Amino acid sequence: MIDIGTELLPAAQAEVIGLAVLRADRTVQQKVGRLVEWLPALGADCCLCTLLVGMEAEMAALSEGRRDLIALSGVRAELPGLDRPVTAVILWNGDRSHYVVIAMPDFTARQAEIMFESERRARRLMEQQLEAANSEVRFASLARTRLRLARDLHDTLVHSIVALLTQIRLTRHFLATDPARVSDGLAIAEEAAITGLARARDAIARLRMPDDLEPGSDVEKMLSDFAQQTGIEVSTQIDDGARPGLHDHETTIRRIVGEALRNVEAHAKARRIRFDAAVERTEAGARLIVDVRDDGRGFDGTVPKQGHFGLIGMAEFAELAGGQCAVESAPGAGTLVRTSLPLTVSATNDRSGAVGA
Repeated sequence: MIDIGTELLPAAQAEVIGLAVLRADRTVQQKVGRLVEWLPALGADCCLCTLLVGMEAEMAALSEGRRDLIALSGVRAELPGLDRPVTAVILWNGDRSHYVVIAMPDFTARQAEIMFESERRARRLMEQQLEAANSEVRFASLARTRLRLARDLHDTLVHSIVALLTQIRLTRHFLATDPARVSDGLAIAEEAAITGLARARDAIARLRMPDDLEPGSDVEKMLSDFAQQTGIEVSTQIDDGARPGLHDHETTIRRIVGEALRNVEAHAKARRIRFDAAVERTEAGARLIVDVRDDGRGFDGTVPKQGHFGLIGMAEFAELAGGQCAVESAPGAGTLVRTSLPLTVSATNDRSGAVGA
């Protein structure tokens, strides 16, 4: 049987284990080490402590040889002297007619505690990341609303006021040079004001519905209507593989192309427009490339134009969809509006299916 003095006492004195001797009547005879401080004081019945309370029958079975040992694993809670879980084993020394209690750190229980703490930290981190993601979604929603308001103000009030101002100036010119045309000029100005008011009301109505439900024609119909209304020749080249991407990014493409067409009509004095949509594959993934190119007078992109937000708005719309929009132009060289947008997996698969068909 275990000899406390020669085998385990040095380990208990070094606080590697805890060691205790209980008399046959269960009173505590000796305690060595912090890991057995949970036992009662010397001379007290060991079954008075929280851990062994009610175990008199088990102790008796142990001394009578009806069981080999009593093992208590993962012991901790509010027991005095225990700040970490321990495993305690109680043996019966028949040669000396006393019990021996050996306590040692329970590394398995400790590891379980560490794992639980890691899981709690991971859960808190996930909750923080989820909250951050929700904040980003809310910010993106606010940004989208702000851009939508800016776009509608630009598309309705600004355009209408510019048209009205132009007509007023022209009518004033008629007043000095050709008074007979003043009446016609005023009629055109009135028509511009009525049209502007109707467009402003439409914009207000659109603000009352979510972006995804905003009605509108597809980009090909938009180009066809533009050609019919302005007389500018429009040619279109859309690769089959690009059509799923055009559908996925319909709202973004419609807004950017619509702004590009308005700029052509208002400023470019172009005769022809070319629209191209294709898929570009890179190491980073597939992207939808949409070009709107005109042969108009172009402009110097290095010269800032105060109060003009159309080009900025196109770039912001593309960024909201995870893409970019760039404008290339030079005086006399026309203008190219190039939009690059990421393709979803479904759009890419659709493209593969179209190619293989």
